[in-house]
Amino acid sequence: MDIIGYLEAMWTGFRYLFVPRSTVMYPEVSQDLGCNYRGMLKWYDDRCISCNMCARICPSGAIKMYKSDTKKHPGINYQRCIFCGFCRDICPVNALEYRPVHDKAYYTLDEQIQTPQEFVKGPSVEDQPPKKVKPLFDEKRGLAYDSA
Repeated sequence: MDIIGYLEAMWTGFRYLFVPRSTVMYPEVSQDLGCNYRGMLKWYDDRCISCNMCARICPSGAIKMYKSDTKKHPGINYQRCIFCGFCRDICPVNALEYRPVHDKAYYTLDEQIQTPQEFVKGPSVEDQPPKKVKPLFDEKRGLAYDSA
């Protein structure tokens, strides 16, 4: 048995025992998302002109056009979406918008496929949003968090 290795491991554990943790107490606290953050999408039916550009440009094929009585409407499959933002960037009337939601939980795979009726609602935002913090680098502690 290597007693030196055992003692070194114990010393490392004791050394960090009283150091403040560098993790965020999620979901009560979450990191501040940048202004260019690409979260889940919301589609605005009243702005959409059914040009089909969002479905054509999608590199993963996540957006599919659904036919209705008068025109086609987009739906999204979050199983395939890579959050590249091409669909939002190419839309000539800004009918797609990023939402500050990135951690929505789905219980079945079928829930990730959203028809136009579900896509127009957008992802649900929590009733009580978590406290936002900004990561900072501290010379002594390493990673620290400051209120945003």
